[in-house]
Amino acid sequence: MGIVKRQSIWNLASGYLGVFFGAMNGLILFPWAFPQNPEEMGLVRWVISASLLIGAVSHLGWPQTIVTYFPRVSSALHTRIINTGLLASSICLLILFLVAISLGDSLIIFFMKDYFDPSFWLVFPFAGIYIVFELYSSQLIHNQQVVFPYWLKDIGKKLLLTILLMAFGFGIISSIDTFLFLLMLGYSCYALFVFIAAKKIKISILEANKVWPKREMFRYSLVMLLTVSAQMSFGQLDILMIGSFLGLAAVAQYSIAFSFGIVVAMPMKAMNASLRPIISKYVAEGNWEELRHIGMRSLSTQWVVSSFLFLVILSVSPWIFNILPEAYQGGQSALFWVAAAQLVNVSTGPSGLILVASKNFKWELYANLVLILFALTAGATYIPTKGVEGAAIIFFTAIVLYNLVKLVALYRLTGDLWLGIKFLKSFTWLVFGVIFHFMFWDLLFFVNIDQLFMNAIHGSFYSIIEILVFLIWTFFGLYILNLSPDLKSSLNRILNWNKK
Repeated sequence: MGIVKRQSIWNLASGYLGVFFGAMNGLILFPWAFPQNPEEMGLVRWVISASLLIGAVSHLGWPQTIVTYFPRVSSALHTRIINTGLLASSICLLILFLVAISLGDSLIIFFMKDYFDPSFWLVFPFAGIYIVFELYSSQLIHNQQVVFPYWLKDIGKKLLLTILLMAFGFGIISSIDTFLFLLMLGYSCYALFVFIAAKKIKISILEANKVWPKREMFRYSLVMLLTVSAQMSFGQLDILMIGSFLGLAAVAQYSIAFSFGIVVAMPMKAMNASLRPIISKYVAEGNWEELRHIGMRSLSTQWVVSSFLFLVILSVSPWIFNILPEAYQGGQSALFWVAAAQLVNVSTGPSGLILVASKNFKWELYANLVLILFALTAGATYIPTKGVEGAAIIFFTAIVLYNLVKLVALYRLTGDLWLGIKFLKSFTWLVFGVIFHFMFWDLLFFVNIDQLFMNAIHGSFYSIIEILVFLIWTFFGLYILNLSPDLKSSLNRILNWNKK
């Protein structure tokens, strides 16, 4: 687990720095740069989401295929396999572009309620850049060089957005079109950096005559195409439905809640990024005992850290949303459900990585197709009446169903759910923390919690008090309840550092 710990720490650092820049962008810089025009924030968020969806369809599942199959084929074939993916992805992206042109402006009107903008067409070059970045990042991930691409993805992209927002706010950038073009140029540079790093990987020429399993890889890639497309569709569906039913201003409000709530999943994202190539290797070897051991250890650590972050978000959210401009405040009711959905994702640990790399990889596809149907049906009836909170509740419900399906698939594969008594104890510990949050101020101070945060100074003071209480509660969980021995050991080393 040494390399996992080291890379997880780096990825965790990048994740939280990314969250910092993302929060600063969403909570401060976007409202400052577009004080009266949340639609323009919604446009930027919409273009990014739509391009990710188109890119996920166009890359044909090849990045996932690379990570899964590179351990099984000669390294001399890796470049050839990547070039095949680039060619196939380019053809697919061109076909989608031609279809969009044939539909014309009616496509923009359908996806952007009451806001017609030709920037819609930028989603295709953005998608092409995304494809190049993902394909060569997968080669780096296979080579266990996961830190560099994740730092670019987590920090680089958000920092670029920070710089552009500041330039827009100070009048250096004068139009939203220029803003989007510069954003695309920056993303292109990141894809170039990943390409250069991947080309530095040394390839063994001695194995050049070995044959790669084309038919098997293309079958797997087809399923991954449908799976990743379904995942991406579901992941971006809330943004697209909100834009269609409620308009781009609501997209901006929901995006703030989402960028704030996503912090809960950062520990899982950081650790799973490091585990991904290791899990692919163990699945290929059929080493289920070691996989279960890794899965249980990572879950215990992820859950405690993510639960603490969830409690912190509950503590500061009333104050944060109160200091936003009024046009951006509509997402507070959605935040709880967005953050809770991330916590549900954490509860199943790295099971998704195992299923994708195993013979049961089709379960991921089936689960996402069902969830897309659920989200479309529920969203069409619920979002127009319940707004962004309705979208968040649908998102949460779908995530719960999705993770239940993952647990069933994991049980069919391994005969175990990988939860156990320790997870139930950790879950109970979290529930008491959530109850404390909703009852603390009412019971002890006989005041309504919403009124405490009307004043910015008072709100920050009360948030700090509650965070300190939850910090003590987390130390109680670690040192008294022993919820995560690995995390406790890491904290002990940090606390004893000065004594050595």
